Amino acid sequence: MGMPASSFGPLPAGGFSSASDLTLVAWVVAGALLASLAVLWRRARRVEGAVRKLHRHIVELRREGETLSRMAAIVQSSDDAIIGKTLDGIITSWNPAAEGMYGYSAEEALGRPVSFLVPPERPDELMHILEKIRHGDRVDHYETVRVGKAGRRIHVSLTVSPIRDATGEITGASTIARDITERKRSEEALRESEERYRDLVEQSEDLIFSHDRDGKLLSANRALVRFLGYDREEDLLGRTLRDFLASDVVDMFDAYLETVLKDGYVQGLMKIVTMNGEERILEYRNSLRRLPTPTVRGIAHDVTERVRAEQALTQRTERLHRLRDVTLEISREIDLTRLLEGIIRGAAALLGALSGAIYLWDERAHVLSVPALYSLGEWTRGKHLRLGEEIAGTVAQRREGMIVNEYASSPYASSFFLERAAFTAVIAEPLLCHNRLVGVLTVNNEGTGQRFTEEDQDFLRLLAVEAAIAIENAQLYSVLADSKRRLGELYGLGVAMQEPLTFSARLDLILKGAQTVLGFDRMNILLADSQGTRLSAVASLGVEDPLEQISVPIGPEGGGLAKAFLERIDIVWEGFGPVPTALRLAPPSSEIRAFRSRCFVIVPLIVRGTAIGVLGADNKHSQRPIPTETVHLLKTFAAQAAIAIENARLYEEVTRYAKRLEQHLKERGPFPSDLRRPFV
Repeated sequence: MGMPASSFGPLPAGGFSSASDLTLVAWVVAGALLASLAVLWRRARRVEGAVRKLHRHIVELRREGETLSRMAAIVQSSDDAIIGKTLDGIITSWNPAAEGMYGYSAEEALGRPVSFLVPPERPDELMHILEKIRHGDRVDHYETVRVGKAGRRIHVSLTVSPIRDATGEITGASTIARDITERKRSEEALRESEERYRDLVEQSEDLIFSHDRDGKLLSANRALVRFLGYDREEDLLGRTLRDFLASDVVDMFDAYLETVLKDGYVQGLMKIVTMNGEERILEYRNSLRRLPTPTVRGIAHDVTERVRAEQALTQRTERLHRLRDVTLEISREIDLTRLLEGIIRGAAALLGALSGAIYLWDERAHVLSVPALYSLGEWTRGKHLRLGEEIAGTVAQRREGMIVNEYASSPYASSFFLERAAFTAVIAEPLLCHNRLVGVLTVNNEGTGQRFTEEDQDFLRLLAVEAAIAIENAQLYSVLADSKRRLGELYGLGVAMQEPLTFSARLDLILKGAQTVLGFDRMNILLADSQGTRLSAVASLGVEDPLEQISVPIGPEGGGLAKAFLERIDIVWEGFGPVPTALRLAPPSSEIRAFRSRCFVIVPLIVRGTAIGVLGADNKHSQRPIPTETVHLLKTFAAQAAIAIENARLYEEVTRYAKRLEQHLKERGPFPSDLRRPFV
């Protein structure tokens, strides 16, 4: 490379004249060289920078090529359909996934407008998407429908992004399409399932609901809304289950929440109160769903009637056990007084009542009397009822039980009890043994307002059956024991009557003993005179008339006394209605007070087949009926008394004869000595 001449100037014409000139020339040459070197160095630096820049550009191009290669590989291998198109919608790229999704090959798709994939019912959809792209906007996860080859409908999710060139200008759009047909089918199936579930829940008669972790209701089906007495679900939502619990179980709500949140499941019984205040019992099974937020889903059934039936069965079983205990107790008791007290006490306890009474039927007097009571005043014992009177009399007459739950206003109410007791309800059952009336069992509620039920009547009826049998047995035992006692006493009296007594003393012994043993108010012994025309009293007890005034003719005028003597028959009149004409005394005998009675018995006194008189007895003062057993004992006693009377009469005749004979002998003088010797 040469240097320009103008840089150093012209050389001297005559050459270098001295060393200084040479030195100067050398400096000039050196400077020129240095300047040339500087220029060369600067040029070398510029070349080096250009080389480095070119290297970097080559590296960047290589990297971009690699990126494009990777992106191309990703596009080619992607499961999503990736389509490139111009802003006019002409397809410029079509990856294999697009071929698989839509069924068109790249050759079939490239260069065609993308609108051929759009269903005819969506004509404006593509235009709106491309308009957004022109404005630089991105379309994310846009779900729509595209049409594949052979018209197959495909549900897709589109993500459309703008494509820019090196200057940033938008030159096209890139579409990533994901086939969501299966997801849509699943969602549709799920939606249909949810709708069916919702319909099932809404139409179900089960009570279905959900609540949050605090017990606040989140949902309630129609059945639950109706069950609680409301019109709309909104009336329940936001309220807690606690609001619907009965007051006696509301304290258990916190324990319920703790259990379901801890264990994830709980079941049991829940007592709730409906809008109208009715208490119902639900059986529930609730489970916890923890995601996305803790929610308890529950299903319940109304088991009120079942629970009440179970409770009623339990109570009935307990009652049956108590009934068994009571019947066992009374079946072992033979003392009538203790038996009656045990029956009425057990009946009141069996029905949970406060008081009660037993009325026993007197067959002879045709009245009901009260020998036993429970938690009632002693004034009750004096109460007597006839058939059809008040509750006990009506039950005895009908021979069927009765419940009166409004006693005060009942036509069967008694002023006697209303004045002395605060009866609010009465239940009664007849006591029947072999269809024979024994009495009436009554149980009362006082001042409680508690009503008797048909079940109460069933249990009282069962007890009444056992009680009637037990009372009959106790009465028979009592009669047997009393008969045994009185027979023993009669035997002793019979032995006493065999003692050598005067006639009057013997008669006095007979009457007093008979009254003690048989318990009559009044007794008369009448003997026939020797002519057989009159019956005259020889001994009386409990009467005011003198003996000489107590006499009746033997004939029709003598009424029942003469009839028993003549016909040798027993006559018993229990006092029911007027005395029959055949048994009445004719005047003036009818005026004798000793014979005035509406309840009497007349037994003939017979010795060796011959009637010698009659024995009459009555309960004039006490008006007590005369039991059949007592009549039998009186007949037995009368037979012994007749013999004793006849013996006493014979004894007195012999005694009188002996006295007359002795007097006659005294008047005639002493006996000869040989007549005084005893017989051999």
